[in-house]
Amino acid sequence: MCGFAGVVVWDDRYRVSPETLRKMSARIAHRGPDGEGYYIDREQQATPDRPQVALAFRRLAILDPDPRSDQPFTDGRHWLVFNGEIYNFRELRKELSSLRPGYEWRTTGDTEVLLAAYAQWGEKCVEHLNGMFAFAVWDEREKTLFLARDRMGQKPLYMAAPVWPKFPVLAFASEISALRELTWFKSEIDEHALREYLRYGYGCRTETIFHSCLRFGPSMWNTFHRGMSRDGGLYFNPNVPSTSGPSQSADGRGLLKNATQRQLVSDVPLGCFLSGGVDSSIIAAAMQRTTSKRQTLTFSIGFDDSRYDERPLAAAVAKHLGTEHHEFVVRPDASTDLPKLAAVFGEPFGDSSALPTHYLARETRQFVKVALSGDGGDELFGGYDRYRAMRIAERMRSFPPLARRAVSAGISTLRGTHPKSLASRLRRFAKSVHQPAPQSYSQIMRIFDDSTIQELTGAVRQDRDLLAAQFINQTKEGRDVVQAALATDRSTYLPGDLLTKADRCSMLHGLEVRSPFMDHELVQFAAGLTTDQLLKGGPKRMLREAFKDDLPAWVFKRKKMGFAVPIGEWFRGELRPMLRDTLFAGDSFGRQHFNMKVVERLVDEHERNRVDHSQRLYALLMLELWWNTVKT
Repeated sequence: MCGFAGVVVWDDRYRVSPETLRKMSARIAHRGPDGEGYYIDREQQATPDRPQVALAFRRLAILDPDPRSDQPFTDGRHWLVFNGEIYNFRELRKELSSLRPGYEWRTTGDTEVLLAAYAQWGEKCVEHLNGMFAFAVWDEREKTLFLARDRMGQKPLYMAAPVWPKFPVLAFASEISALRELTWFKSEIDEHALREYLRYGYGCRTETIFHSCLRFGPSMWNTFHRGMSRDGGLYFNPNVPSTSGPSQSADGRGLLKNATQRQLVSDVPLGCFLSGGVDSSIIAAAMQRTTSKRQTLTFSIGFDDSRYDERPLAAAVAKHLGTEHHEFVVRPDASTDLPKLAAVFGEPFGDSSALPTHYLARETRQFVKVALSGDGGDELFGGYDRYRAMRIAERMRSFPPLARRAVSAGISTLRGTHPKSLASRLRRFAKSVHQPAPQSYSQIMRIFDDSTIQELTGAVRQDRDLLAAQFINQTKEGRDVVQAALATDRSTYLPGDLLTKADRCSMLHGLEVRSPFMDHELVQFAAGLTTDQLLKGGPKRMLREAFKDDLPAWVFKRKKMGFAVPIGEWFRGELRPMLRDTLFAGDSFGRQHFNMKVVERLVDEHERNRVDHSQRLYALLMLELWWNTVKT
């Protein structure tokens, strides 16, 4: 787990200096506190036939901590910078040794294996990898740059150029902040990306908030030559089932145990996040069974507010499993920590659960360098309420209109302003039965609706509803509404929100987070499950059946709490001055792009407790805090 940045220059006017390269590296120093490395061609004039190459690397040493594995790593022809872990590197090393009998290995880790895999298989090497990764390979002989990202999008990769599609220079990095050190990087705002952020709180497309910057999507690879993309594509689809097909819950159990065992490879201490919920408890159980020679370390956090404190539940699971459990009571300092998060994400990010994730990573890093998590369990095995709501709403659409209106009228009388209250969720559900399923799903995932975005931004035309379009595409593949919602989440919400959050919040503290649920064999298994296998008898049926003997029954019956903080109450209390000062500053982003009367209305309605706008105000606040990092 590390961070890297690089530049390939085909036009000497864009030549990179060692000073600029070091500045790029400094921007991602938090990703690799154990060391740094550089490679830069300073001699030749940059031309299409002889480009200048500059690579920077920051290391978090997990496997083979010896300096011999430092990066940029070379075999004499290729130069590699690599972020992540290849869990099956030992098996690959054996295979490559038989294919390359004369090769002499210099290290014991996964970096050299990855470079040898590329040297042997070229672009096809990604199909041999089991892991989470983003990497770049410069081929000095062919003068080509190869970029690739892992199947599910766990590790980040961005690229930027002053013009597209033929460019005089191409830069790439683990985080956008490194790219902004380049003098030609343009901070012009992509208005479509801005409205997309207001809708969902994260970016769904390859376009970022900046016109000149793109994000590599999950499982994307590309080869660049003479300032152009020569070839590229995707090598994995998370919604295509394995050819063998799913059968019994035992299959899921075996796959998850194997994934957990693979992800325990480490030369440094590791542990497990534990909330007491289904997913993290299952990972802790699988980890404890696998590491029978040593006690598993588990970690949880809680707050003074009992509504957001899962420590007692986590402690009960830890006691049942016999782990060495550590719990932390966190007293949030949001006014200090939110600007840090805004900076590390590099573009606006509107999920308020980033704050508790940040605290959990910070405290866990005191004990270990690696932590396993339960991220992805809900999207694979049907854990969210919205999946059941989609199924019920689909059945209700067959009711006579009069009956549907009667149900909606009754629900509309329920009181409750908090967006996660039962009354609020039921009111959203009542609206959904009058909409087609794709639009209903999109509305569930929204922060701002289109009418409010139009009020805010003055946009004349509505943008394409990306989530509804993705949902429609999934139904065209023969999936029902539940399967389509799960498939859409795996393609959008999971990589764009959850995995992005896990990476940035953990790497801010030099902690590597691994997610066994993201093992591609397990993902393919889950993609083939029927709705009955997912939800019959309650959520996560397959997981409940697979691990019923490993955990107490109450773990599978408890109400899902979610990883949250009372941000709405903070905006009426201790964070009220920060919120107002930031949103209404004279040089705020909003004053340049929004109708401020709409912003004032949202703040006023929230403070008067007329409407809970906590998610919307958080999204606007994080947009402004991010803007503060750009304009300075």
